[in-house]
Amino acid sequence: MPFLSMIQDWVMTNIVLVLSIIIILFVALTVFTVIRFNVLRKTRQLLYQDSLTGVKKILHLEKNFNNILVDFDRDVAMYYINIDNFKNYNDIFGFQVANKILEKFAERIQSQVNHDHVYRVHSDRFIILNPIDSSSRDTFIETLIDALKQPFYIDKQDINLTVSVGRYDISEANPRYHDVILAAELALDRAKTHGKDQMVLYTGDLKQAHKNAFDMFYFLKTALQDETFHLEFQPIIHTQSKTLAGFESLLRFDDKRRIFFPSEIIYYAEKFNMIEALDRLVVKKSLEAYQVLKKEAINFDFMSINISSRQIHNASFVTFMKQMIETYNIKPQTIVIEFTETLDPEGLDKESKFIDELRALGLKIAIDDFGSGYSSMLRLSRNALDRIKIDKSFVTDLMHSKRNQALIKAMVNLGHAFDLEVIVEGVENEEEYRFAKSLSIGFVQGYYFHKPLKLSTVIETFKNG
Repeated sequence: MPFLSMIQDWVMTNIVLVLSIIIILFVALTVFTVIRFNVLRKTRQLLYQDSLTGVKKILHLEKNFNNILVDFDRDVAMYYINIDNFKNYNDIFGFQVANKILEKFAERIQSQVNHDHVYRVHSDRFIILNPIDSSSRDTFIETLIDALKQPFYIDKQDINLTVSVGRYDISEANPRYHDVILAAELALDRAKTHGKDQMVLYTGDLKQAHKNAFDMFYFLKTALQDETFHLEFQPIIHTQSKTLAGFESLLRFDDKRRIFFPSEIIYYAEKFNMIEALDRLVVKKSLEAYQVLKKEAINFDFMSINISSRQIHNASFVTFMKQMIETYNIKPQTIVIEFTETLDPEGLDKESKFIDELRALGLKIAIDDFGSGYSSMLRLSRNALDRIKIDKSFVTDLMHSKRNQALIKAMVNLGHAFDLEVIVEGVENEEEYRFAKSLSIGFVQGYYFHKPLKLSTVIETFKNG
């Protein structure tokens, strides 16, 4: 075969060139392999390692969860750690110092545990996996928390931190990653709601609480969409004449499966950021009922509507109230907006502005559950109110409690000194009514006169005066 002979002759003649080409191809392949390896390693590092703190990202734990647990070869505890009030440090010192805090914080954690099992979830949240040792597990977390409480020296100043920790002991054979994370996070949430700076171990009651919260979320969402909430109306009585003065609209929901308490509904509506929609529904239904009562010639002076104090921070609520007054063509001075005392005295400036804007529409303002908050006196001096409603907790066992009698007298005198109308709620017997009357309290409300009534019952009861 002359063609093959020609190739062989050429190769023998150019052996050096051939070897050079082979070497070049080999070197090129080697370089490509090294570059590809480094690129993949860098990509993996970017994907799984946190660039700020140097610890692994939570994604690494998620992708390798079961393999990591197998490597432990024993039961493992997950510790979900959160720096308390970290946003304050960000606001005060700026993000650069805040980032340095996170760096030092991660270093401190890694100095106490195997750094291979420290993960950053996001921002100021970290997860640690540590073997469960019945003889030392409490000592481990106590040592860790004490270490994290030591000052962090950053930019020539000491910064002290506290942490909340949720712990979940992973003892099942094939745990699911998201179930474990959820359990640890529920324990962390409990630690934070119970005052922070502590550790909480996940238990069965947390799981039930989570299920209840999920059920309430679904219930609220559905009830708001379908508008299946309804209102009842409790009459408010002129103390001296025992005649009808007005009504307070009260949120209700009927369900055959269980009883929903209004306080429970409000709590979860605030928790799930549904309170604005709920308050707007209450206002709308209250004003619709107001129109019905006037059309039925029911003689009353005002309608009290409860809203959440969260609306103080809602810039659109005042505009909404203006629209509702115009839509239903109602005299604003006959509508009383009630909200409970806020627990944050620092929010009084916003509260004052909110009240002034509502009063500028002609609405009247009442502080509900007066005396039960932390800043009643300050609130009276700062806000232009129309009335206060004394909390029914002071009326409970009134005739056997000299202290409660003295407190009610003091609050009534205070209200009168500020030219405020006073309502006392929870009046349930003749003695309590006579006590309220003796103090010249303007209005009373309670089961002694009427329980909350459905709208149809209100009409039947008061139709003929």
